[in-house]
Amino acid sequence: MTNLDIKIIITRYLREEATEEEIAILFEWVKKDGNQDTFKKLVQADYLVRYKKESWDSEEAFQEFLKSIKEKEESKVIPLNASKNILKYAAAIIVLIASSIYFILNNKSSESIQSNLNYNEITLQLNNGETINLNQNNDTIINVGNGLASIQLKNGILKQNGSVKNTVNSSNNILKVPYGKTLSVTLDDGSVIKLNSGSELSYPSSFADLNTRKITLKGEAFFEIAKDPLKPFVVQTDETFTQVYGTVFNISSYEDDDNIEVVLVEGSVGVGDKLRFKEKNLTMLKPSQKITNSNNSFIVEDVDITPYVSWVEGVISFQNANMSQIIKKLERQFDVQIINENNTLEERQFTGAFDKENIESILKTIQTHTNFKYIKKGKIITINKTE
Repeated sequence: MTNLDIKIIITRYLREEATEEEIAILFEWVKKDGNQDTFKKLVQADYLVRYKKESWDSEEAFQEFLKSIKEKEESKVIPLNASKNILKYAAAIIVLIASSIYFILNNKSSESIQSNLNYNEITLQLNNGETINLNQNNDTIINVGNGLASIQLKNGILKQNGSVKNTVNSSNNILKVPYGKTLSVTLDDGSVIKLNSGSELSYPSSFADLNTRKITLKGEAFFEIAKDPLKPFVVQTDETFTQVYGTVFNISSYEDDDNIEVVLVEGSVGVGDKLRFKEKNLTMLKPSQKITNSNNSFIVEDVDITPYVSWVEGVISFQNANMSQIIKKLERQFDVQIINENNTLEERQFTGAFDKENIESILKTIQTHTNFKYIKKGKIITINKTE
């Protein structure tokens, strides 16, 4: 919703012209962080403007509306003849107070919850707005939604038992895995998805009332999807849709990568452009094939799937990769920043696999084939030419 849209709705609301739908939209808007103070100031400013100047139809009046926030904030006196009109403003403040109470009660005080979060760790935001931290190495069970559901993490696999009431705009859970970590999640239908470092998955806690099992991915994930012919499974990325027919595959869709890649391990998938997603427009893949979305076109080729899925077992693989591609993988895997000041490395391509090794042993192995040096200070690694 644009600022102009909400301005119009607020104006109609204060003039007692808003429809029930517009009031509902306003109520949801006021609940969002940062909007409550804005709404309160707009109500106060409108009061000031309307008792100075009745006309408020023009943009000029709206600017005066805003200007009056600064000029007349000290004015606290309410005219005695305003008794009827003031009810409108009381109602407006009731919307503000009601939405604030609603937000606090249903989100358990967002500030207190968020203040305890560590965003360097894995976070799970439930569809009721409640957000929790998870440690992939610690088995745990957490009761959520006033005890209506529980989050279980065991052997690095996340699972939700039960469901919580949706009290925010999103009906999905949002799982965020930062750099240096991975995590698997078992969905309501038994499908298992493993998220790679620096990835985000948005998914329903239950598919029971849905015709399509649709999820959204940012980053990279390995999928093992349960078959259900009556409920197609669809993975959405920023630029593509992947229709799944009960299968095993990998999708890499990092925002800072040039291409989106889907690699099929077994079964069958169809990949389509998000703007023209219809089953008849899908490009079908066979096992051991990769489809790349580059410059709004799809390229299909036969591949050895190993380098694309080895990360699932903790193995970092490169196949004819340039240094920029290697640096991105290492930054995600080890949660570091790598600064390459040796541009000659971009002229080289590398192939190799590293099993559960630390970043310095990987760099030293690459050093044996290439002339460079590096300095590591904390989480920052700088690569230079050798003198």
